[in-house]
Amino acid sequence: MPRITRTRLTGTVLAAVAAALTATVLAAPAQAAPQGKVDPGHGFFSIHHGTGCSYSMTVKVNASGMVRFYDAGRGHRTRLIGRDQARGAMAAVTWTPRWQGLHKLYAEQNGVKSAPVWVRVTQGYGSGGACIAFP
Repeated sequence: MPRITRTRLTGTVLAAVAAALTATVLAAPAQAAPQGKVDPGHGFFSIHHGTGCSYSMTVKVNASGMVRFYDAGRGHRTRLIGRDQARGAMAAVTWTPRWQGLHKLYAEQNGVKSAPVWVRVTQGYGSGGACIAFP
């Protein structure tokens, strides 16, 4: 029977620990996913969403990693709003609606989409955060 030296045993244990840690780290992003719906935010001066107005859109997540935010709607191509490296349990981007009508907003992390939120956008007056939208 071959004799196992202390060096060989230590090397084998370290290799096993490294393999287990690598498997854990690589498996962690597979569980990363948005938790709930995106919050499309509200303007400072208005409770309605308006074209040309800027909103801080957020989504809760269960793991760090890249989160992408999308805007879609009937008759409009899906558009990437932006992406954010989630920190803690939240990811955020700034959303500026470009067209009036119903917008379907959602986030995606690691191939998993959040539940969509439908938001009606009307004509915005002003720009950025100093913007008003009427129903």
